[in-house]
Amino acid sequence: MALVSEFLGQLTLSYGGEAEPKFPTVVPARDFDPARDAARIETAIKTKGVDEQTIIDILTRRSGEQRREIAFEYERIAKKDLNTALKAALSGPLEALMLGLMKTTAQYDASELKASMKGLGTDEETLIEIVCSRNDEELADIKKVYKEMFKKDLEKDVAGDTSGDFAKLLLSLVQTKRDQPSNVVDYEKIDEDARSLYEAGVKRKGTDVVTWITIMSQRSVPHLQKVFERYKSYSPYDMKESIRKEVKGDLEKSFLTLVECFENRQLYFANRLNEAMKSKGAKEKVVTRIMVSRCEVDLMKIRTEFRRQHKRSLYQTIAEHTKGDYQKALLSLCGGDD
Repeated sequence: MALVSEFLGQLTLSYGGEAEPKFPTVVPARDFDPARDAARIETAIKTKGVDEQTIIDILTRRSGEQRREIAFEYERIAKKDLNTALKAALSGPLEALMLGLMKTTAQYDASELKASMKGLGTDEETLIEIVCSRNDEELADIKKVYKEMFKKDLEKDVAGDTSGDFAKLLLSLVQTKRDQPSNVVDYEKIDEDARSLYEAGVKRKGTDVVTWITIMSQRSVPHLQKVFERYKSYSPYDMKESIRKEVKGDLEKSFLTLVECFENRQLYFANRLNEAMKSKGAKEKVVTRIMVSRCEVDLMKIRTEFRRQHKRSLYQTIAEHTKGDYQKALLSLCGGDD
């Protein structure tokens, strides 16, 4: 019975009503003693040259909840803030990864969004990845936490940092107005949406982007999956090919991300990880962001998709394309080879 209740405890609500099970690679440690962990971290930080391995072993193998308990105990024992101590002791990509792990998933996503809009120039890639790949429940959490952390509305910041149809799409998604999935399959509505997408794009000269935005930001995911299937009976191109033909730049990237996530969110993350590691000067920021933000959500499933799509494991790919303590931390979050 205990196992069943533990499993039920891991179920969370996703895209509306139905429960989306979690597939984490990082789970709560058994026989957890936050005071012992905090003391070990303090010793590791004080060691000449810093004992990174101990810090990695502890923080990557504890759940978010447990890490926050360790931080509380650390402050009691060491009389200083754990984040500040980690910043001073670590550097580079390992530092970014460890500090990321000290936040809740929503806090981490919120800070990544904030950083993508700070200062001159916007990091559109991060903005697109987070806003277009998170479901409504996740986005609602992110908005709430964003407001708490930065005393600003995420919507206002997005509006101030983007423009045109790209801004319209992101804002429609951030407003979290997606329908709840229904047990009743509405074939008429599926057909109508498929036809509207076709008539707003491929069929005409120019693109009626607003129609695309409305359908893709408001319909439930199971409904959209059927719409894209139906779409093929109207259009000579599938939805992704149509997007590539009709729009360009950030808008194209956003629509493609949405469609990929509607079809298979974990495969989207697996492909992002593969691309980021294989690009020249491995895009550590992207790798860190996906590993940190998904390790307690669905990284186990991302691993499965990675293996299926790329014919080798995520673990082997990380081992080949990263190095040093950063690599050790990523492999630990990955949680095993497939």
